[in-house]
Amino acid sequence: MSDLQGGPLRQYYEAYWVPVENRGFEHVAPSRAGLALPRKVAQLVRHTIPPGARCLDVGCGAGHTAEVLTAHGCDYVGVDISETAVQQARARGLDARWIDDSGALPFAEASFDAVVCFEVLEHIFSPQLSVREMFRVLRPGGVVIATTPNVAYWRRRVDLGLLGRWNPFGYSLAVEQPWADPHIRFFNRGALDRLLASCGFTSITVGGHEGTLLGDLPWIGGRLRAAEASPLYRALEDRLPSAFGCFLHATAHKPPGERSSG
Repeated sequence: MSDLQGGPLRQYYEAYWVPVENRGFEHVAPSRAGLALPRKVAQLVRHTIPPGARCLDVGCGAGHTAEVLTAHGCDYVGVDISETAVQQARARGLDARWIDDSGALPFAEASFDAVVCFEVLEHIFSPQLSVREMFRVLRPGGVVIATTPNVAYWRRRVDLGLLGRWNPFGYSLAVEQPWADPHIRFFNRGALDRLLASCGFTSITVGGHEGTLLGDLPWIGGRLRAAEASPLYRALEDRLPSAFGCFLHATAHKPPGERSSG
């Protein structure tokens, strides 16, 4: 399983992190607004992770999302299977480390106060192995924050149900070439909740972010996209994240006194 988790993925992401002009496509940024982290996720980090916490970033990529964590005073460590991405993260002055497999993290049990995993689980053959490792390296009472695309987002439903096409939403040619999309696993709100629970996490909360109505209308949405969705839409997104959140964010805790998920 380790070979499946690391080998083909590593080859893919060595190419994924080279300059776009050398690979012919561009991946979708974590935030539609072009920020390092979507606003809701950045707020979640600041409200959930204590300042000064030792934080592990699983799938750190080139380190673009580290800014919020380091500005929050976290002792940051990032890991990724792409040596190219790790080199870019190190060039930013980050403690970034190459790993062979996120299902076998090179850290002792209970090494971190918090783990973040932003837009990574959908790219892994066996995400449960990686989540169990996140559980293992967390200290009792520690928190994980994970984000994934939402396969049940209203626009995905329209694409498949009404337009008869599949848009996995992983990169710029996702509609034209869905077979080349980097997404391997797909999550709705319930699936993400069950994955975390199956690995031992408790106090799980799953919400949605980055959804929009006008901006995701088929064909004309790109021309109508506004910088921010309306307050009404954001209220719907908070109330019904399964339908109105383009992406999902989850927080979950390792129970106090617990050491491993077994």
